[in-house]
Parts: sequence; structure tokens; C-alpha cells
Amino acid sequence: MTATPRQLRLTRHRRPLALSRSGFTLLELTLALAMVAIMAASLYASMRVAFRAQASAETAIEPSRTAELAFEIIRNDLQDALPPTPFTNAPVVLAGAFQTTDGKDDRGVDADDVVLYTTADAPNRPSANGDIKKVELLVTTPDGSNDHVLVRRVTRNLLAQVEPTPDEEVICRNVGGFNVRYYDGTDWQTTWDSTQLGDILPNAVEVTLELHRPSSAGQPERVFRFVRVFSISCAAPMQDTGL
Repeated sequence: MTATPRQLRLTRHRRPLALSRSGFTLLELTLALAMVAIMAASLYASMRVAFRAQASAETAIEPSRTAELAFEIIRNDLQDALPPTPFTNAPVVLAGAFQTTDGKDDRGVDADDVVLYTTADAPNRPSANGDIKKVELLVTTPDGSNDHVLVRRVTRNLLAQVEPTPDEEVICRNVGGFNVRYYDGTDWQTTWDSTQLGDILPNAVEVTLELHRPSSAGQPERVFRFVRVFSISCAAPMQDTGL
């Protein structure tokens, strides 16, 4: 059957449309994939540099941030410390002695021990917040570990017939030293025993905390030393210095 002139015109108009629907050539696909790979590699390199910078910054500020968190806990304990009950024959003694030990640990570095009574919060037992609690700050080595950690032992319910097991909270890890000094209004003392000092508290407490952090291969550990001084609200009046 012979095509009519109109059918021939329609056929000629359809040919460009058929050509426009043809796919990409292999060369075009290869170039596109190469461009995508180059962009992905550049993006990966940029993100890697950014993440390494973030990790480096976090490593640099971690010791100071850890120390500040530890000091905040110690500050609350000291500022809310209570003077010992002065009545030795009192039927109930809630606020006991403020006693400390100037000691060393198994490495021969400062590892003092501080025992005080305070109304600071007890994170593990919120129901005891506001009550008087016995708090001990000391450096210990957990079982099965060589790490030295600064812990806070909190004994609440001081009226119990049987002394309860204290709650233990790890304040910070990798402790390289924990030294405490006490200001009596004139000089700094290395220890404090309120039972020998008229049941009074020191005017201020200086806390030195050293943290050890690993360094690069072949290099010694880095030691970060932080010192803070805290006042005690219920301290004894300052002694007359004659000034």
C-alpha cells in the first residue's frame, strides 16, 4: 500500500523526536562518574580535616573540663560544710568532725583523704538532698584496674542504727595527684583535725588536682595541674594578724 503525502509528512516529523530520546553515550557517563568521584573525594577530605580538628580540640580541652567538673562537686561540698557539733554529750551527733589525712598512694604521689559533713546534694540519692551527709574524698584504685580515680563517698541517713554502705561516685579518672591544704587565718596547714582545734572549720581550702593523659607514641604522659581555693561559709572567724 502506497503511503499518502500526509503520512510521509508525519513520518518526517517523528524522526527528530526519536533521535532526541536516545540515551547518554558511554563517554558522557564516564565523564559524569569521574566528576562525581572527584567531588566526593574533595568532600571526604574536607570532612576528614574538620573531624580531626574537632577531635583535637576536644582532646585539648578535656582535662580542663574534667577538672572544672570535679572542682564544682568539691566546691559544693566545702561551701555547704557544717562545723562539728560542739556538744560531746549530745544524744544525736549529725555533724561530725572535719578530719583529713595528708597521704601518698602506691605511686608515692599526693593522695589526701578528706572527711567532712555537708548538706551538699547527693546525686545518687536525690531524696537526701538538704539532709546532713558524711562525705569522704579520696583516691582509690578500682579492682582489676591500674587507674587511679578520685571518688566521693556519701553516707546519708546518719540516724540509722547500722551504718549504711556509702554511695560511691567517681569524680574523675587518671588522677596523678590529689593534694589539699587548709587556711587557718594565718598559715596554710597540710592537715586539719577539728577535734584538736576546738571543733572549727578552716577558713579556706586549697585543692590541687593533677590529671594524667596519654601522649603520642614514644612520648611520656602529659600531666595537667589545676589549683583552686574555696572558702567555707561556716568557718571560724579569721584570727587577728595584728595588721
